Amino acid sequence: MRTYSLKLFNALAIIACICACSGNDTAGGISEETEGIVAITNKKIAGAAQKGPLVKGSNVVIKETSANGTLEPTGREFNTTITGDKGDFAIDSINLESQYALLSAEGYYIHEHNGQRSECPMRLDAVSNLEKRETSNINLLTHFEYKRVLNLVKAGKSFANAKKQAASEILGAFGVHIDVSSAEDLNIFNTSEADRTLYNISLIIDDRYLWDPWDGKGDEMEHWENKNINCSKLQDYIDRIADDFADDGILSDSIMQHVATLAYETLHEHSEMENIDEKEIEEREKQGSYEYLSVKKKKYEFSKLVFSNYMGIEPCTENLWGNRRQFNKPIVTFGYYGDETILDSGYVICNGHYWELTTKEHIDSLTMRIEHQSGTMTDPRDGQQYKTVSFTYNGKNYEWMAEDLKYAIPNSQDSSAYGLYSWTTAMQIDASTTDTIQQFSREAYKSDEDYEQNKVITIKAPAGAIDSLHQGICPTGWHIANTLDWEALLFYVEGVNNLLNENWKINYSQQTRDLTGVFYNRFDFNLEPMDKTNPKAYYHTYTHESFSNNIEAEYNALRSTLEANGTIDEEWASILLAHYHSNRNVDNTSFEITFTFGIAKTKTQKTAKVRCVKN
Repeated sequence: MRTYSLKLFNALAIIACICACSGNDTAGGISEETEGIVAITNKKIAGAAQKGPLVKGSNVVIKETSANGTLEPTGREFNTTITGDKGDFAIDSINLESQYALLSAEGYYIHEHNGQRSECPMRLDAVSNLEKRETSNINLLTHFEYKRVLNLVKAGKSFANAKKQAASEILGAFGVHIDVSSAEDLNIFNTSEADRTLYNISLIIDDRYLWDPWDGKGDEMEHWENKNINCSKLQDYIDRIADDFADDGILSDSIMQHVATLAYETLHEHSEMENIDEKEIEEREKQGSYEYLSVKKKKYEFSKLVFSNYMGIEPCTENLWGNRRQFNKPIVTFGYYGDETILDSGYVICNGHYWELTTKEHIDSLTMRIEHQSGTMTDPRDGQQYKTVSFTYNGKNYEWMAEDLKYAIPNSQDSSAYGLYSWTTAMQIDASTTDTIQQFSREAYKSDEDYEQNKVITIKAPAGAIDSLHQGICPTGWHIANTLDWEALLFYVEGVNNLLNENWKINYSQQTRDLTGVFYNRFDFNLEPMDKTNPKAYYHTYTHESFSNNIEAEYNALRSTLEANGTIDEEWASILLAHYHSNRNVDNTSFEITFTFGIAKTKTQKTAKVRCVKN
């Protein structure tokens, strides 16, 4: 072991000179925080040894260092074992030549994520000034800072300042910038920000991907079986972090790129944690949930911080929704089959919760105009002018109103003045001639309120009342957008997201989604959400009986075409194909638009909007 000088100068003249100097740091590692080396007599030291808490019976050692002021161990040791469920230990009757002691704890530990005993043991080190201490904990941060503290003292820092600096640096490496005087004050069961950070770092380091990853050889599933864990790699990994950190107080990209990768994968894997608050976690765990939701939540939130800190960018928040940043840090990405690729630079986009890796091409595509012709039309009934969009899909020309119909029916009792109509008003069908079908009875719902909000009622028009191009409330020469019109539109623009505008990001934080939902109205379609808390919109529509004449043959032909030429995004193709049959249900009366899909529904809305398509 290297020797790091904390020599006691006994000559009075030298002591006087040192005391006259300002500041606490001196060349050669002289400490002015005490009157030199202090012997420890009949001392009791307690503490907690934790990755997760080391299990009962694990060994703890306090090593004496030399009275000549170096941190070299003398060979004299005091031993004990872990006695408590939180990694607790205590040693009585400690007598040391120097207040500076080296501590070590080794054994199996309890996993934070599931409460089970670890498959591998771990050794954790610490260096501490026991003069004024009654407790001294041993944890991952004391292990990471151990050699760094020794180097800082050798460079002239006082022991106290070296401890404080090292603790601040290691926390900062993970994106946490707070003052901590000493890492051995921290405990994963306490609640200060520093304690929570220790817990979160301990949780991340527990992931086997960091220290025993699959090397691409053999069977991957077999590699991840517990019986095939290479335990030596765990100790090697945490020692490598300590070695990397020792010289400059910075964790290199070769280490942090994998930590940041794990953080990024955690954000995707546990994105549902975004909308689970502490109260819900408490309630679900009281009910006997074994999902360890509180652990998932902590890991999810900490992963946001780790990833953005590593990338050198500010945290992604709702206010930055849709913002892009360029990065120049190596990061590992995984392909569909788990194959790894290291990106040395690239782009990220804020989805309102966290940063998503993306490409320059994708960023450009978000605002790239989808080809169409823009125009206007005037409703001869009231002189109202509407924007229009025209396009050709599958050999057919379409011209849509690019705004919601606002025609106010004279003497109407509904909300037509606001662009909201009942289905019978929109379709211009006498309500007294229709049938009302209720899918479920009141007994199927939990409460009267639930029944009123969610009951499925379908209004059916009499036979022959609906045309294949049904004018309804639209101007002459135009018809209510039917389910096939909506389907063609969504296929053409490759997904409903390309029809949405910025208003669909309101209250984004309430949505559970891990997609990059950035909407720029690329088609000039001007869809507005009816409900901005949970963004969605409803349009009256219909399905004519002729739409399903050759449904299976048409479906198979369409799928074959999409698979053959790849002209549409695969994800959106799968969604739209899944809706293909529902778009041909003759009971359809509404078309629902959300931030992820558009789909025909048999549930008739009390009021909804109308879009018209030219015949």
